[in-house]
Amino acid sequence: MGNISAGQELVSRVLDQQVFGVTIPLMVSETGDKFGKSAGTPVWLNWAKTSPFQVYQYMLRRPDSELDRLLKTFTFLPLGEIENTLRKHSGKPEARYGQEKLAENLTLLLHGERGLSIAQKSTNILFKQSVEELASLSVEETREIFQQADYIQKLYQPGVCILDFALSIGCFKTERDALRIICAGGFYLNNNRMKNPEEVIVHGTHILRNNISLVRVGKKNYYVVEWT
Repeated sequence: MGNISAGQELVSRVLDQQVFGVTIPLMVSETGDKFGKSAGTPVWLNWAKTSPFQVYQYMLRRPDSELDRLLKTFTFLPLGEIENTLRKHSGKPEARYGQEKLAENLTLLLHGERGLSIAQKSTNILFKQSVEELASLSVEETREIFQQADYIQKLYQPGVCILDFALSIGCFKTERDALRIICAGGFYLNNNRMKNPEEVIVHGTHILRNNISLVRVGKKNYYVVEWT
């Protein structure tokens, strides 16, 4: 209330007009914790602080018990459509139809069509392992989705094998480490596990039609390779 009162007083004095502050009830989770910058992982409206993908995923993780309230609070869907959404969701809650509807509408509201597209493509690539979605990305979209990944531009040379490729982009410190992790199944190329270090890199399999290869070592270490 302090900020509202101070703002009301300042605006009234500067403009010599009567102004009002508007308050709404705090948004809280089912456990009573508030949604906000001081509680857990904050969700910001600013794209640079909370990406469209993070907003989308945050809403996908909301429990069923919150759907009715959040759909009515954070979307402009007609009440009839919300009721239909909840009815469809209750028939097969494991499909998370209600959460998808919430995530889609809120991400679209905050970040527009481009933000929603990036969020949905990110979800399909990271959680549904969609190679087709990955192949459809532009270089800019790939870098947007994998912001924390190392980005490498590489000249294609026929005959390069998985082992040499992985070493050349800095995935491993030594050849011994590379052989151990690749043979153990910890090296992925375009969401496919690569266990043969001698397999040769070829277009269409290891290099997608957008001239991108997405490399993952372990669970979280990503490398985006743009082939020239």
